[in-house]
Amino acid sequence: MPSPALASIPPVLRAPLVPLALAWGAGIAAGTTLAPSPRGLIVAGALLLVVAALALVRARDHLATALALSAIAVLGALRGHELPPPRDDVAATVVDGEALVEARLVEEPRRWAPDRVRVLLDVEAVVTEAERRQASGRVLVTIYGEAPPMGEGQRIAASLRLHPAVGYRNPGSFDYPAQLRREGIALVGSGRGDRIRPLTADVPPWPARVKRWAVERLNAELPEASAALLAGLLMGERAALPRETDDAFRRAGAYHVLAVSGFNVALLAASVFAVLTFAGVS
Repeated sequence: MPSPALASIPPVLRAPLVPLALAWGAGIAAGTTLAPSPRGLIVAGALLLVVAALALVRARDHLATALALSAIAVLGALRGHELPPPRDDVAATVVDGEALVEARLVEEPRRWAPDRVRVLLDVEAVVTEAERRQASGRVLVTIYGEAPPMGEGQRIAASLRLHPAVGYRNPGSFDYPAQLRREGIALVGSGRGDRIRPLTADVPPWPARVKRWAVERLNAELPEASAALLAGLLMGERAALPRETDDAFRRAGAYHVLAVSGFNVALLAASVFAVLTFAGVS
């Protein structure tokens, strides 16, 4: 039976993020299905927020809440809408083939094998023999061979072979190109490690430095196989995982636990909530 103090709290305030999440999700679904005009969505969202503020000033709380949730739904529809690419979009600048690009690493490189690294780049320019043209957009590339040390935020020049993503053509299957577009990735491709030249020093932001420190401590304190396994479970770092262990997880159909997934986060969150509950924390 709920306590009197809890019963006095309105149901919406007991879980305030639920209405926001429902409005946001409904807006994304509507925007994906109906494909409204982005300019119209921006105007409608701004008007709803202004009217919601006026209703709040006049103490019309229920009306203000409804208008604010409607504005969030409109913003969700805008989020689910694919905006037209900019004029300097790298997908329009680079013709299918090899190109020399200057770019910044969006995140830490992901090493899938000793001789294979996947990097997400934010392109700044495309360099040809005649000129250096400004460009924008993200590309996801796999680097083969020995690559120079790279880190998040570092600027590099790389000769890459870029092309649009190609997905399965089976009806109803996963649309890989659409997923990349939602993540802002214009092109995919590959390159060689010896054709990458760092333009700035490797000075990563503090989250990347913490991750590197954690991996170093695991390697220093645990046996090699255990450190590699724990680094994969906690941080998705699978580069040092022994081949036999990697194959064993694949054969068992449990390879997904080596990625930082929602399931792993749920386990961690459930553990934290259980400890806090036993400690008497509400």
